[in-house]
Amino acid sequence: MKAELLESFASWSNIIGDILRCIVDKIHSIQDRARMGVVCRSWHALLKDEKIDFPICLMLAAKENSDRRCFNIDAKKIILELDLPEIRERRCWGTPFGWLVTLGLDGEIRLFNPLSRASLSLPSMHTFNHIACYTPEYSRLYLIDKVLLSSSPTSPDAIIMIIWGFGMYADKTLAFAKPDDQEWTQIFCDYALADVICFNGNFFAACVEGRLFICEDLNRPSPKIVEFAPPPTIHRGHKKYIVDLSGDLCMITRDVHRYELSYDNGRVEDANLTEGFEVFKLDLHTKNWEKILSLNGHSVFLGNCCTFSVLPTDHPSCKSNCIYFTDDDNRFYPEASASDIGIYNCNNKAVEYIEDDDDEVPDLRSPFSPPLWIKLCLH
Repeated sequence: MKAELLESFASWSNIIGDILRCIVDKIHSIQDRARMGVVCRSWHALLKDEKIDFPICLMLAAKENSDRRCFNIDAKKIILELDLPEIRERRCWGTPFGWLVTLGLDGEIRLFNPLSRASLSLPSMHTFNHIACYTPEYSRLYLIDKVLLSSSPTSPDAIIMIIWGFGMYADKTLAFAKPDDQEWTQIFCDYALADVICFNGNFFAACVEGRLFICEDLNRPSPKIVEFAPPPTIHRGHKKYIVDLSGDLCMITRDVHRYELSYDNGRVEDANLTEGFEVFKLDLHTKNWEKILSLNGHSVFLGNCCTFSVLPTDHPSCKSNCIYFTDDDNRFYPEASASDIGIYNCNNKAVEYIEDDDDEVPDLRSPFSPPLWIKLCLH
């Protein structure tokens, strides 16, 4: 009887595909559906084409002495909790393709899918010159500012771009690689870069002053970056982001100010808080920027992640004409001060902060890897 019982359990991996898919259709829990896809290889193969509409989530910072990570919807409601020892003590950046870019104290840079647990290697940070001059903790915190995935890393033409540099205030420049490359290809620039995007098959980068650059000759021995458009004439905010809004190349500027915060328990701390954003659309022919007052119905996600946009018609949990932001100023991460995380409404210019003292939103602070936005995906 015991042998028959064990054999019965073992046969679950051989369940008929139609029956398994019928079971999945009856399950409404996102967490349970995600877990079914990673039970075993046969289940993963059977369900790989089964569409699961994962919402865009805020992955919270690591709990102290724990591998458990929470994923929130609407920036508050926890929909998924996963034990992820693979990213413990690693700095993480989010992407819209279901993968994290991670950097550890060992200097290894990896792509990691928190649902499938798949991992892909990228060139080590030790391939950069002068890395030995810095401690592992310093390099983990300050080496990489921004990341970009041109497409899912399982795609054969996927390219990973990073904005990197060794100083907190030093110029930040570009490097790119493909999964399993042995070293990063560097593209040097005379300006400190702030964001990078893949738009219409080309890579564009924005510097902190607002100039827009285009990358050229990526397939040649000496790739370069050249100026494509001047900065918007009048803008506020020193942080710059670039995003594709349904075929329009747009620049978003972020206005951040330093505040002294007082709490009911008497604690006082300094913190950077976002006051607002401005959005500019580029005319690709005249190279002129036009200030726009809405996102044309889109939702934009930026901060400690690739900058990306979605339409709420495809993602019902997202709010139209809103910018979802997280803290991406690594100069202040070690302080683990109040989290600059929230939702900005372009219609009424109101900011809805996600408060640290909200019991529903724990783990908003981290000295090296704060919360991030990610569009979860099994593949």
